[in-house]
Amino acid sequence: MQYFNSINTVKIRCNQCYYPSATVHPSGRTATFLPSFYLLKKFRFNYKIAKNISNLVLLNFKAMTGYQDYLIILSPPEDVSEQVKRLKYSSSAVIGEYEGLFSKAHITIQPWMRKKPVWVGPLIPKLERDLQNLPTITLTIDGFDFFDHQDTFTIYAKLVSTPATKAWFKSLRKYFNTPPFEPHITIARTISKDNFNKLWPYFKNKEWKQDFKVDSLTILNRDHIGYNKSYKIYKEMPFNPRINFDDFTQLKLKAPHLLINKASTQQFSLF
Repeated sequence: MQYFNSINTVKIRCNQCYYPSATVHPSGRTATFLPSFYLLKKFRFNYKIAKNISNLVLLNFKAMTGYQDYLIILSPPEDVSEQVKRLKYSSSAVIGEYEGLFSKAHITIQPWMRKKPVWVGPLIPKLERDLQNLPTITLTIDGFDFFDHQDTFTIYAKLVSTPATKAWFKSLRKYFNTPPFEPHITIARTISKDNFNKLWPYFKNKEWKQDFKVDSLTILNRDHIGYNKSYKIYKEMPFNPRINFDDFTQLKLKAPHLLINKASTQQFSLF
């Protein structure tokens, strides 16, 4: 018998052969319906494509789960963190929940995004040794300011900047090849212009003057892909408390070319 493979054809099976649904079998035997050969082949083909795509997605997911995001920060003491938390919650009462509302107070030095642990791990011992060339530092919070990102704004607690603190941060940045930045503690990050106009009047003339000491550098990490996007402490590395801050910064200000030997910073250039 001839087989009909039209896409719209449903064939009837008897004990001897297949017939199109519009054809009456001459034997009059009882028939049952099955999909056409065309539909069966098409199903198998689409299944193979879907299976290959799902395998590819799974392989990519497994590959990406080998990466982690790292964040290099300075952590203020607990009393400063608690005050920042209160300010964030007060801000959310005015403009609602926003990005970074629940993040802990910190000063960002540099993000390392999508790095393999096998790349980062070998750098840590050298970094720990290098940080022993830096003294602890005392920073001062003095009111609030904001960054204008054109479409969005960031309100932050302002840190007093002096030639000495600039020299210290410059020395720290050299280890990571980080460009100059304004050290700050974020209160409300990348909020819309409307929300900024609502919130800034509360901070514009608000006073907050407080000194705090930073005696270590912290590296946080998290999975690059995953449900939990919260950072956790990966490594805390102390500065050298035996080095006098004033002596250190005076030396650097008098002889800036001696800040850090260029060769000692190259191991972090890939970041």
